[in-house]
Amino acid sequence: MSTSSPVDKAAQPQPDAKADASVGVQELIDRLKSEGVQEGQQQAEALLAEAKKQAAKLIDAARAEAATIASEAQLQAERTQTNGKRALELASRDASLHLKEQLQHEFRGWVGGLVREQFEDAEFVAELIREMATQAIATLGAGPAGAQSDQTAKLKLLVSPDGAKSIEAFVKGQAADMLRQGVHLQADRSLTHGFRIQIVDDDIEINFSDEAVTAALMRFLAPKFRQRISSLANDA
Repeated sequence: MSTSSPVDKAAQPQPDAKADASVGVQELIDRLKSEGVQEGQQQAEALLAEAKKQAAKLIDAARAEAATIASEAQLQAERTQTNGKRALELASRDASLHLKEQLQHEFRGWVGGLVREQFEDAEFVAELIREMATQAIATLGAGPAGAQSDQTAKLKLLVSPDGAKSIEAFVKGQAADMLRQGVHLQADRSLTHGFRIQIVDDDIEINFSDEAVTAALMRFLAPKFRQRISSLANDA
């Protein structure tokens, strides 16, 4: 059995404390580096994930805003189209109404021209006066029991100043009995064509001026004229 002596133990090499400390420091540095790299990588990954989330939110918001803008633009386009169509329909209707009114106005002028042309025929006007005055006198002359009245100045015949002389000559010449039966002839500056017969006591007037006759004819002809215009417009 061998034994070692204290000398032998002292001769063995002892651990180097400085070397151990250097190794520990290096391990610590290596560990800190590793932990720092891992932590930095984790932080980078977290930042990247957050950036992706924010980017996704921004993209979704942009898409939603774009969809809203596109929808509003579509609605605005539809409203513009509807308003344009409505405005066009209103303009077309107004133009049609204006055209109908203009045509009716021209038609009334044409009818009035024919009436005035007819009233420029002195013989026609005189015959019409005689007929109307005779009927009015006959109606006024008959009482309730058929007795004749002895009234004078029963009728007032109003004519234009230009036609007064010619009509007076007719009344005095061809129908002198009208004067004897109470027809009073009077010029009226408001008349240019035609005549008016006034029943003196009853405050009644029979208007045969060109305006009155034209208006009476238009009440009859205008509906037929408008119907004809409408039928032509529908056929177009």
